[in-house]
Amino acid sequence: QHYFIQSNLSMTTTVKSLAIRPAREDCQTIGQWEVLARQSHILRSSCKCQEINGNVIKCNYCTYSSSLSIPLPEMTFDRNTLSIKHLKSKCSLQFNALEALKLVDDKNDVIKVSYAQEWLAKRQDSSHIKNTPNPFDWTYTTRYTGSLCPSEGYKMVESVTTQEPDQEKLLRRDKILYHTEHVLFEDELADNGSSKLVLKCRVMADFVLVLLRFYLRVDRVMVRVQETRWYVESEWDYLLREVVEREAGCGDLGHLENSELFDEWGINQHLPVVRKELARVDVVPDVRR
Repeated sequence: QHYFIQSNLSMTTTVKSLAIRPAREDCQTIGQWEVLARQSHILRSSCKCQEINGNVIKCNYCTYSSSLSIPLPEMTFDRNTLSIKHLKSKCSLQFNALEALKLVDDKNDVIKVSYAQEWLAKRQDSSHIKNTPNPFDWTYTTRYTGSLCPSEGYKMVESVTTQEPDQEKLLRRDKILYHTEHVLFEDELADNGSSKLVLKCRVMADFVLVLLRFYLRVDRVMVRVQETRWYVESEWDYLLREVVEREAGCGDLGHLENSELFDEWGINQHLPVVRKELARVDVVPDVRR
């Protein structure tokens, strides 16, 4: 079910003056929650650190390079971010590319291990893989679901739940207050497929819905999709999270036409679910402080 649709509403967008480049910023408040989305250009491919009055201002390229032990994806959108903040506690749920990339396996070629036979048959001539100086998951597979950020005096507590988002509300054709879509990173795997992490957010009058979607296609080997949905109603002091992972080897997808196999969003209906998790995240006082 597709809960994300484009809005035709015009938005008032503010532009902040930043040292490196301008970033677009949109802010919406519903009930106890504030949604702040920032969007800017792709991460620069070289150091742009600045020295001001003897102080070195570290650029994002150097921040990413020093924080990660893997090569950066071809396209990394370092300042495409989203924050959903609980106004009373100041706790927030945040999304950014750096935290997602930190969860990429930096020591093993996961696909090579999991699909060894298909790998050896289909990837023997790939210079991209052969010339990698240190083993790492070159598909950039990440199980990132977002970053929980506690505040002074409050914490965010996860628990297993059977509660799901209100399907009736999700399917109603109510007025959309705000809708956005960000790419966090993307890589074409040197023409061996596609790896992409996309973030969508829809703000309605009484709830917020976020979709974080990791899509991976290794040509003639496999397809994997992990979708994380966050749902919060305007007066709640908690959020709901649903994680669904789908995956299939291309041997099980041989009946599909190329147009179906390469359809990033339509492929879902052809992939079996291999993992599903429901969680509730409560904002509660931190009595230890």
